[in-house]
Amino acid sequence: MTDPSPTPVEPPVAAPVVVAPPRRRRRALGALALVMAVIVVVGIVLRGREATVAMYLFLSLVLFTIGAFGVLIRRNALVLFMCIELMLNAVNVAFVAFARASGNVEGHAIVLFVMIVAAAEVAVGLAIIVSMFRRRHSASVDDLTLLRW
Repeated sequence: MTDPSPTPVEPPVAAPVVVAPPRRRRRALGALALVMAVIVVVGIVLRGREATVAMYLFLSLVLFTIGAFGVLIRRNALVLFMCIELMLNAVNVAFVAFARASGNVEGHAIVLFVMIVAAAEVAVGLAIIVSMFRRRHSASVDDLTLLRW
């Protein structure tokens, strides 16, 4: 004979969801750790030495290369904007290095004008990016087609 009382059915228990960090974030953290290790090693090797023009130019080359790769690889408008600013700062470092080596002020004056232009670029560029994000809800440059409304 069957039991007339119904057996309680327990809801299935969901397994806990483990969210692994995305690969991109892991790669970025690994690259950041590598860059920090290189900076520490270079600091230890060059401790007590006076910086030469070649060292400043190497720093400028590294900054410009990082900015150029960022412009070529990334598709986010804000990241592109930051990479362009990084490239401008790399050129500023080179100008100051050459001005310091030659002992004249023209390089410092050029850097001042580049910084003024960069500040104006930041104001206009961020306004365009914010306007684009408000209208399209995306900051990807692939979503833009000739800046049509």
